[in-house]
Amino acid sequence: MGLANGVHHLAICTKDIKQQIEFFTQVCGLELVALYWMHGVKNTFHGFLKLGNSSSIAFVQGPEVGEIQPIKGVSHAPWTGAPVAPGAMQHVALNVESEADLLAMRDRIRSHGYWVMGPIDHGFCKSIYLAAPEGIMLEFSTSEGKPIDAEAWIDPEVVRLAGITAEELARYKQPPAFVSQGGAVPQPPPEQSKLMMEFPPERQAILRMTDEEILRKLSETTPPVQPKK
Repeated sequence: MGLANGVHHLAICTKDIKQQIEFFTQVCGLELVALYWMHGVKNTFHGFLKLGNSSSIAFVQGPEVGEIQPIKGVSHAPWTGAPVAPGAMQHVALNVESEADLLAMRDRIRSHGYWVMGPIDHGFCKSIYLAAPEGIMLEFSTSEGKPIDAEAWIDPEVVRLAGITAEELARYKQPPAFVSQGGAVPQPPPEQSKLMMEFPPERQAILRMTDEEILRKLSETTPPVQPKK
């Protein structure tokens, strides 16, 4: 209970949301399902491209994004295996159902004039790779519905080099069960939290809000267009 079961959405900043929408709809075939002012953020657009009923790739465009200079190896990787700054996305892999679908996606992308590498067989999945606008390193993969076998794909040498003990590995492979308290666990004070978001000065009050205040003051559920019944 309470475990994540997929990626709801991955948000990537852009200085040209139209360019990203054009690429991911026309070249990759994703549907645009949302495009609106980002809730609680001034002068900022939010766009969602559908991967599934509860999974999307999202783009965020605001005036400050265009002022930040991208640097390969810092803000993004120059190719899908290259190093990048800690915490920055190296590449994103989107799933397809089968190898036939993978080849169909390769055909689709190449028909639009883009260079694509692969498929490459990684054992538990096959993948193709390409560059998307603004330096996004993009992968399409298929495991054809088969889960990864941890006994085959956790390398003892890499476990040792990562500084992971046998006891820690056992915990990582089988995380302890947790019984929900129905949302009753209290919020730790910001100064005692292990990690914190860094809000701008005008939003510092959020740090002291109760859960009820955050729900009441920050929620926005009204869509920008009212669908006709």
